[in-house]
Amino acid sequence: MPIGSQNLVIRRVKKVKKGGHHGGSWKIALADFALAMMAFFLVLWVMQVSTPQQLKSIQGYFNDPLGVANAGFSANPIDLGGSPAMSTEEKLDLQLPDPGSADNQVKERLMGSDAQSLQAMSGMIEEQMKSINLLVSKENNLRIDLTPQGVRITLVDSPDQPMFDSGSAEMLPDIVNILLTMSPILAQAGNPIAIAGHTDSTSFSNPNRLDNWDLSALRANATRRILEEGGVLRSKIAQVMGLADTVPYNPVDLEAAENRRVSITLLTDEAYQAMLRQNVRNFGPTTEEQQQVKDLELTPDTVF
Repeated sequence: MPIGSQNLVIRRVKKVKKGGHHGGSWKIALADFALAMMAFFLVLWVMQVSTPQQLKSIQGYFNDPLGVANAGFSANPIDLGGSPAMSTEEKLDLQLPDPGSADNQVKERLMGSDAQSLQAMSGMIEEQMKSINLLVSKENNLRIDLTPQGVRITLVDSPDQPMFDSGSAEMLPDIVNILLTMSPILAQAGNPIAIAGHTDSTSFSNPNRLDNWDLSALRANATRRILEEGGVLRSKIAQVMGLADTVPYNPVDLEAAENRRVSITLLTDEAYQAMLRQNVRNFGPTTEEQQQVKDLELTPDTVF
């Protein structure tokens, strides 16, 4: 093109950058994935090292983190021993005293006036049972312990002297005689009585579709009826419940015979009042329902 021509052609080249900046969203996604994998493997490890009772407690925690709706569940962290090694001897701490004894906290709670009355009551029961040759050693069927609730008398099953036939709530004659002999002693004490039935973890088949929950409740009720036949007033029965295999006496061997037992607790006044208050809170009407009752306008027509 001649110099000085006005028809200049300017060529513009647009440069395109490849692989532009994509931000940090991929880092967040990777971190979420790594956290999920860590949680997944942690769950696998917990399932591997936990005992059956620990697994039940963990399940109960996630069902009810406050730990107030289900007996035996704990709102505290589960102690797995701090080691990935499997341990079958570790005892699950569900804030319960060791079988047949009281832990340090329980002993501290029993150091006041209640401790003296409980020890006096326990000594009276033991003396009266000795006088009728009923008291046996703690390794056998009958065991007497001090608990925060009162004096607990536990009838423990054994292969040599079972209390019930397998899968049955009908008490065998020897245990019936023991209960009938104990009844006047319990009636003389005059304390409110709480009865709990327990089973081992062995499942069984029944034509009536009964399971360990039904069986433990039926056995506790059978105990109540025999005590009433022996002279215990029905008004003194404060609570009858079946706990199935949720509170094993022997947490190492869940199918041990001693896990099949019936507990009869002579409640202190404080424990009885606390139990009544707890039952009202757990099973009584809610605040809204109570307010609705108060708001009802009762007239002679509605009353009569």
